[in-house]
Amino acid sequence: MEVLEVVVHYGTTVHDVGTWDVEHISIITLLHAMNEKNTGVDQVPSGDYFVFVLLPWCSEKVEVKTDNDLVELFRMFSENGCTRIVFEVEDKPYIPLPPEGPSAIPNVNHELLVDNYQNLEWSDFEENELNYLGDNEGGGFEGDDIQEVGSEAVEQEHDNIVNLELFEGYQSHEDDEFFRETHDSVYTLRALLIDYAIQEGINFDKVKNDNDRLTYRCKWKGCPWRIHASRLIDGVTMMVKTYNPNHECHRVYKNAEAKVTWIASKFELLVKCNPDIKIGVIADLLRDKFKVNVDAQRLYKAKRKALDGLGRQHAECFGLLRRYACIVNVCNLGSAVHIRLQQPEPTFQRFFISFEAQRAGFLGGCRPFIGLDGCHLKGPYGGVLLSAIALDANNGLYPLAFCICEGETLLSWCWFLKNLKLFLKYPTNNSICFMSDRQKGVLGALKIHWPNATTRYCARHIYANFRVKHSGQELKKLFWKASKAYDVNEFNSIMANIRDVSMDARLWLNEIEAKHWSRHAFDPSIKCDHVTNNMTESFNSMLGDHRARTYLNLIEFIRRMVMKRFQERKEECSRWKTEIPPNVSSKVLKASKESRILRMINAGDGEYELIEYSTTYVVKLGSFTCDCGAWQISGVPCSHAMAGISHFFGMVGVSDQISDYIHPSLTKTAFLNTYINMIHPIPDQSRWPQVASASIIPPPIKRQPGRPKLQRKKEPSEKPRETRSGSVVCQACKQVGHNKRTCSKANQSNKKVLLNSNRCAQLQRKTQSQGSASSPQPQSKSNMMMPEAESYGQPWRVVDEFEFGLGFH
Repeated sequence: MEVLEVVVHYGTTVHDVGTWDVEHISIITLLHAMNEKNTGVDQVPSGDYFVFVLLPWCSEKVEVKTDNDLVELFRMFSENGCTRIVFEVEDKPYIPLPPEGPSAIPNVNHELLVDNYQNLEWSDFEENELNYLGDNEGGGFEGDDIQEVGSEAVEQEHDNIVNLELFEGYQSHEDDEFFRETHDSVYTLRALLIDYAIQEGINFDKVKNDNDRLTYRCKWKGCPWRIHASRLIDGVTMMVKTYNPNHECHRVYKNAEAKVTWIASKFELLVKCNPDIKIGVIADLLRDKFKVNVDAQRLYKAKRKALDGLGRQHAECFGLLRRYACIVNVCNLGSAVHIRLQQPEPTFQRFFISFEAQRAGFLGGCRPFIGLDGCHLKGPYGGVLLSAIALDANNGLYPLAFCICEGETLLSWCWFLKNLKLFLKYPTNNSICFMSDRQKGVLGALKIHWPNATTRYCARHIYANFRVKHSGQELKKLFWKASKAYDVNEFNSIMANIRDVSMDARLWLNEIEAKHWSRHAFDPSIKCDHVTNNMTESFNSMLGDHRARTYLNLIEFIRRMVMKRFQERKEECSRWKTEIPPNVSSKVLKASKESRILRMINAGDGEYELIEYSTTYVVKLGSFTCDCGAWQISGVPCSHAMAGISHFFGMVGVSDQISDYIHPSLTKTAFLNTYINMIHPIPDQSRWPQVASASIIPPPIKRQPGRPKLQRKKEPSEKPRETRSGSVVCQACKQVGHNKRTCSKANQSNKKVLLNSNRCAQLQRKTQSQGSASSPQPQSKSNMMMPEAESYGQPWRVVDEFEFGLGFH
């Protein structure tokens, strides 16, 4: 980003207005800063100015006419290695011209620029947002070409603001555009004139402003602009009877017509899509689009007014849930939609939804592995979205079912998992595994409704609890090695190392059974080696700002995202040239490269001994096993197996036969079976069938005490957010990351110094009182303090430390 020091020459004065970056400077802000430095008044000057810049590399003086010119100048100065840019501002001479024609009008009408409208209420995500690549500690998922919503941001924090059509209203045309115009009502005409006043930068003097007559003129003294309209005989329609379009005034930037209602009407969609938007962003948009400055009080009120409309939207969506459930079953037969209500009044409590295509795809091609998680919703009614996420053959995320409920409790998890079990109709004799973060109630609900399922705990969350009492890099590395160990012998060796470092750490880990968090103890029939719940975390992060939308909007967003994903992955699969999906193929290639360093002994009949350093592994191709355990757990041949397969078929034939040694749930066929069905589109809300049942009442709004928190609570060992500024170095202990005021060592030293000072003061007062009582003669300092010095433990050493502390601090 181009950042330059900005200096402004105005008349005989020179003003240093600070350092500016290219994203925040404009001609208006430049003039605003200059006027504040020159007059001390915090406002944009009302006059017109010429702005020039001297190019130091060619001694050429150029005029800056638009903000685009400013951006280009910043780029040129940065490319030429300049760190300072000097502007020369001159007053434009004011020469009023006779109003014979449009060209003689100083305040020329400019057409308002309106951004192209796109219906971005349902924005799409990039193609590979769901392509989960693994669960390494720092890994997650990979993104592809999701259509991102546009942004109208002025700072890095506002990069996710939706770009909507915000600026509808008056657009100027001819000078006599108002004359003889008719309007539906006086309110329509007033709204149009407000847009006109803000667009043209004028203030109105409202001579008459009732329901029968409307007479406005320009407030600038001597300006001839005037309009008069009155009601026609029908008692409603207003017609403009007289109109003088000529202006002899200058633009005003603090417009009285930019009231709270007008601002809220222009930015209502923006605020609804971005409830956490800062008023500074709205202020910048007003300056950029309308050339008007608005105080913070009006902006706060306008935002609050827009959010009131959002609250009504949230309340109204509950009345549509029954109709939505009906249209889902009409368009997607066999889908499950359950709504749980509280009685006696039909008050919303929970909502469950899963489509038939999702159920058929999971049973037809996915591994029996489901991640469970919940994320808090940010709307006025709060709540939690519970989700069940599976994995396809290419390790891509496969959303399976969702539930909106009051919170993560045993009852809500039981209701969600019960509906999931009834809908899936999963064979009870088949293995299935659930991965969770051990949220409140989820483990108890699994024992009730899925008693035969195996469970895994997210290793990242286990380690977060583990490091509270057992921190340190050595224990961290040993924990993750133990979690990712496929071999039981390797696991036992690592646990012995943990015991050597800390017996308490070993005992802490022993309390959690290894089958819940270490790969060597996983069920080999699942064919999934994930040790973290990153897939559900990745899905939650994809929801983004949609968590603040209405419940119905959130559900529809997920449905459309998954519906599009099904079709895209069908098309993606048709382009694959082999039976092995790309992510699985990359694992096979990595294992093949690692197998080159192994020493192999052929025992015959597809059995081999592979020697890796000092360890020997036995590979049996016929039973798809290796002593390291990785092949059995993941379903993909390990490096030892790849060495045997390459020898058995030869380097030429291995590419044709390798798919036979990959589990069927990790092949192209399984991927096609997962996405062979489709989620059918749902028509517009106006076409949904009517339901005779009573409308659903919204749940009561629960407000938490205190001010709402804007940021989540970070874990103790979580790194702080990085900033552009350099690192802070403490002057007391010379450590990075804090200053002297917050330094624990410095504070301890200060407390010790203060304690020693108090003790010395008490000693001196006591000695003086004793000396004065025993003898009226004045005593020397040494004679007065030395007797007590022994009883206080050598206070002279303490005094020295106190004096050193004063000098040091």
